[in-house]
Amino acid sequence: MSKGKIMGIAFLVIALGFAAWLLSTTGARSAGGTVLGIIILVILPAIIGVYLFISGGQEEKTMKKLELEQKILNAVETRGTVKVNQLILELGLSRDTFRDYLEDLVGKGLFTGYVDWKGGKLVSADMAKLDMHKCPNCGAPLELAGKGVVRCPYCGTEIFLK
Repeated sequence: MSKGKIMGIAFLVIALGFAAWLLSTTGARSAGGTVLGIIILVILPAIIGVYLFISGGQEEKTMKKLELEQKILNAVETRGTVKVNQLILELGLSRDTFRDYLEDLVGKGLFTGYVDWKGGKLVSADMAKLDMHKCPNCGAPLELAGKGVVRCPYCGTEIFLK
């Protein structure tokens, strides 16, 4: 559990504690004092607690994504060539999610290499070794497919540039 979620739960517990205390001692204060106490000691900590709990959940999702992207990079860098389907299964991702993560890594400038979607392999490549005019998979001429991406129109191989 993330620190944000833990802090959110702590604030909610504090708000509940103050609510119980205020309800048990209502005869000792005026109505205005009770209302002010509820606002300051219950509602404000509860709002902060809910906010921290929700943002902690978003933090967990982000950290999980970064962890999976790191695993993709590690697999390609240590193995050189990785079977896409095998890596997808290892990471428990869908093909579309895997593609999104890979594109995110390319966008961040962390991955250089190519993916042969038809052949089902992901290959790490040193830019100096790649001939940017020929597909490393089939040898056909390459076409620019987008920012940082060159695609082979014949076999579908995509080369990601830093």
